Amino acid sequence: MKKYISLNLILFIVFLAGTILTIFIIYKDIDTSLSLKFIIGYVIYLLLYCLFSLFLVIANTWKLNWIQIRKRFFTFIIWFISLSALNYLLSYFFRSEIDVWDLGIPLGVSFGLAFSDLMSWKKKE
Repeated sequence: MKKYISLNLILFIVFLAGTILTIFIIYKDIDTSLSLKFIIGYVIYLLLYCLFSLFLVIANTWKLNWIQIRKRFFTFIIWFISLSALNYLLSYFFRSEIDVWDLGIPLGVSFGLAFSDLMSWKKKE
C-alpha cells in the first residue's frame, strides 16, 4: 500500500503554518511591509481555502443519496439552532448587546460538524 500526501493535507498544513505565523506577527506587533503583505496574502489564502473546502463538500454531496443528505441537513439545523440559542443566552447574561452578526460562528461550527467528513477527496476502492 502506497502512502501519499493528499492535496487537502498539504493545504491544511499551509493553513496551520500561516495561522501560527500570523498570530506571531500580530502578538509581537511586527510592523513591516513584508508582514503586512504576508497577512494580506494569508487572508486571501483563507478565502480560497474556504472556497475549495466548500467545493469539496458540494462535489461529495452529489455522491450521497437523498436520505444521507437529509440526515446531514437536519444535523446542521439542530446544531445551528442549539449553538445560536446558547450564543444568545450567553450574550444575554454577560453583555447587553445582541447582534445579528453573532450568527456567523454558530453557522460555521454547525456546517463544519455536519459536513466535515465531506471536506476531503475519497479514494475509490
